[in-house]
Amino acid sequence: MRKATFILIIIVILGAIGYRFYTPSTDSRQHAQQQALAQFSALPGYRLLKQQEPQLWQEVSESFMHSLAAGHSQQQAIGEVRGQLTELVNLRIVKADDRAVTGYIAVAVQEMQALNKISAESCYRFLYPQVSGGVNIGELLSPQMNQVDEEALEQLFLHSQGGDRPRDIAAAHNALNDVVKRLYPQWGNQLQQLNQPEDLATDHQKLCVMSIDLYRTILTLPQPKAANLIRQMVVG
Repeated sequence: MRKATFILIIIVILGAIGYRFYTPSTDSRQHAQQQALAQFSALPGYRLLKQQEPQLWQEVSESFMHSLAAGHSQQQAIGEVRGQLTELVNLRIVKADDRAVTGYIAVAVQEMQALNKISAESCYRFLYPQVSGGVNIGELLSPQMNQVDEEALEQLFLHSQGGDRPRDIAAAHNALNDVVKRLYPQWGNQLQQLNQPEDLATDHQKLCVMSIDLYRTILTLPQPKAANLIRQMVVG
């Protein structure tokens, strides 16, 4: 009986020790996650998302916390939730002023170029998330490039709080024809692949480079023409 009592005491003591070590560890992890969420909430772009789109922010922040709980780094988690903003970004491009629109696309071109250096597939997934499932720029791009992305989001969200900007459809078509004429000597009929990104026969490397050329050429237009064309491309 004395031996059994001794074993029971050991078990109780070890249980108490385990509890004391477990609780601070859990509390520490939760505290770190809450700190990460606070930092995330203060990032350019995301701080405005929290103010302007509370329902979407709730979804994004929950996804962020879930990613952290799964053991992902803060930068990985931010990259994972970035894809949840695609639809909102498209809506805001139609509402944003010319500078915010062209500034956002200029950053997207930089991201395409950086991803294409990693792999054509990464660039393709970035360009066509609806076809390929997207890419985590938090993992693949530098912290500096991710910061530039967040700042571009900030400007887009900041300058897109009214109604849709007027679009001149005829002017957009004329601008696109001008852009195609500039690109045609290099790419010829291959430009048609830009309208068929889901085609399994499409060369993703070529599609990525053509897309970069397309947007870079659009950005050489006068800013109002470039922004008008980009808005029309988003609306379709």
